[in-house]
Order: sequence, then structure tokens, then C-alpha cells
Amino acid sequence: MLKTTRLLSVAGAAVLLTLAVAGPANADINDPVNCVTNPTNPACVIDISTPGDSDGGGGKSSSGCRNWEGQAIPCNIPGKGWYGGDGCWYQRAEGTDLGAAEALGGTVPPPYAWYVGACGDPLTNFWPAGYVRYTIFGANPGIELLAQEAVKHLKLPAPKIRLSPASDAPQVVFVPTWMWVDGSVWSPRTATASLAGLSVTAVGTPTKVNWSTGDGGSRQCGKGTAWTAGTDPASASPDCGHTYTSPSRSSSGGKYTVTATITWRITWSGGGATGTEPDLTSTANVPVQVVEASAVNTKS
Repeated sequence: MLKTTRLLSVAGAAVLLTLAVAGPANADINDPVNCVTNPTNPACVIDISTPGDSDGGGGKSSSGCRNWEGQAIPCNIPGKGWYGGDGCWYQRAEGTDLGAAEALGGTVPPPYAWYVGACGDPLTNFWPAGYVRYTIFGANPGIELLAQEAVKHLKLPAPKIRLSPASDAPQVVFVPTWMWVDGSVWSPRTATASLAGLSVTAVGTPTKVNWSTGDGGSRQCGKGTAWTAGTDPASASPDCGHTYTSPSRSSSGGKYTVTATITWRITWSGGGATGTEPDLTSTANVPVQVVEASAVNTKS
């Protein structure tokens, strides 16, 4: 029997081949670990660490792998390898396994390599005899698994919106409003996932802030510049501000909603590999009242 499916490599750059064949099985029949009866076994627990930052919030937590029924299963089985999300545990193909894979699918250039999968159910210790799966990965599949867990546990803070005039004071039409994000949130955040001697660290780095000013205005900035005492109140921010031209009295609640959204670039590294993930965002908003300034003519 020969079954062909498509699988994304860890490197994410190519769609590659998986071969499942009937033949000599490489998996032993020793009971690896049952994570339902022994949930604290090191093979079942991914350790997650997040360092502290200016707001605190650092600490340690844990995660793990699940089968299609949501039951805890080992992420790594000694002698079988790393869970691939498809009911199989993969390790680098060597010797007769490598020869069998290359006979079916040919040789592959580095960094790609053939991996052999032991497929079965560790909860019941059922490993079908005569079934083995050969798959091409760009790196150890455990790296991708840990990278996903590290990214999932990044604690990306919502922006702390700062305005001048302050958000709890009225903004004035035709007087520039300065906008910036508090520096306590404008720094990279990291999380590290570790299991079976392998660690992968994910990093979220703030790259830009998209502002919506509530009156139909929008602006894309970096962190922005904080207004400091002694600066002319009528001056405009050098890099991130907005000037309201109409009061907010006709808006809901008599206020505009100012929204800031930080975009975070996500990268990861570990086990001799590096990669990127899609950008993530965090958002916050504050209500602001915008008023007209009254002018009084006087005669000297």
C-alpha cells in the first residue's frame, strides 16, 4: 500500500511529501507514557517561561499535546520521537528507514530530511504492526511544536494610550492633540517553551501603532512622542498627533472613542532553526470629549 498526502515543512517554505507504507514497523511495543493516568510525566508537559517586564506578569506555566478527542498525550516519546499532530511521532530516519524512504521518494537536499513516524495510540499502547510513515521536514518537528506553544503564550500587552491634553480632560478643536503609547508596553515580549532537552523562544516586537481618532481620522505611527512640560501647548506632535475640527457633542455619549492598535512582529528561534509567524495585534481605547473654546473680545 502507498498513500501520498501533502504536508507543510517546518521551514514553511515548501509543500512536501508524506509516504505511508505497509511494511516492517520501526516502533517498539513498550508502553511509552499514558498522560491520562500520569499527567505530570515530563513527556506530557511543555514548560513555558515568560520573563518579567516593567509591569510584572512574568512567570511559569505549562501546556501539552492533545489527540483528536482532546485527551492529553505525550509530546515526545523516547525511541519514537515528537508528536506530528497526525497520530504519529517522528524522529530522523536513519539506516534502513532512510534507505526505504529514499527508495520511495528520493533524496532531499539539506536542511530538509526524511523522518520516520511511529503511528498509534499511546493511551492504549496500540501500535499497528506493519505500518510506518515517512515524512520530509525542514527541521525537527518538535521545534515547530514548541514554537507554536511559545507564540501562544506570549503576553502581548494592550497599548497604554497617552494624550495631551490628557484623555480625562477636554480636547479643544483646532488645538493639536499629541498621541503616544506609554513606554512600559513598547518593548519586546518573549516566551520560551521547553521539553525533552529542546527549547524554543518566541519574541513579539512592537513595530507600529494604528490610531483611530473617533471623528473619522486615522494615523499610523511608531511609539509616538510624549508631550513634556514647557512645550508650547499649541504646537503639534513631531510624529504622532491629530487636530480635531468638530466637537464631539453629537457623538454617542458626547465623546469620541480613540483607539490604538499595536502591531507585533513575531519571530522564534531554537534547536538550530529560526522562523517567523504572522503578525499579532493588541488594542485599547479611551473616550475623549472634544469641545469648542470660547473667545471673549475685550476693549482695552
